[in-house]
Amino acid sequence: MSNRSLDRWVFHKNPKMLLDWQHRKKIVLDIARGLTYLHEDCKQKIVYLDIKPHILLDENFNAKVSDFELSKLVDHDKSQAVTTMRRTPGYMVPEWLSSVITEKVDVYSFGVMLLEILCGRRNSDHSQPKEVMHLLDLFRKNIENDQLLDLVDNYSEDMQ
Repeated sequence: MSNRSLDRWVFHKNPKMLLDWQHRKKIVLDIARGLTYLHEDCKQKIVYLDIKPHILLDENFNAKVSDFELSKLVDHDKSQAVTTMRRTPGYMVPEWLSSVITEKVDVYSFGVMLLEILCGRRNSDHSQPKEVMHLLDLFRKNIENDQLLDLVDNYSEDMQ
């Protein structure tokens, strides 16, 4: 894919490579459509199990959900599957600890990735002070203080 992966475009501070809101929105919708297809439209439901900002982008910034290495097939007449934990830390839904999975694990990971796209920072940023190291903790804190707009990627004037 000519534009490689989404993380290359979201987690840098190079002004020449910033994605504007329209591109980010299109990418998010492409990924959501891909997950909807996997969860609802395939003969067997596919739980992807590894949604994160390494989604590939083609020359037109169309997002391609690929690399099904960790995916799990689930019959449509079954609501869940049992599997072993093999995910990327930071994108795992807490329910994963039970080893019983549904497509909800993808929805949770998609939500984490959506926050990363909107905020322009990784879910876990060890270069940050401990209290703001984890994006979900920062998000929770900003909700409580009614400061959600402070999280929007401030390197992108269009996003502001």
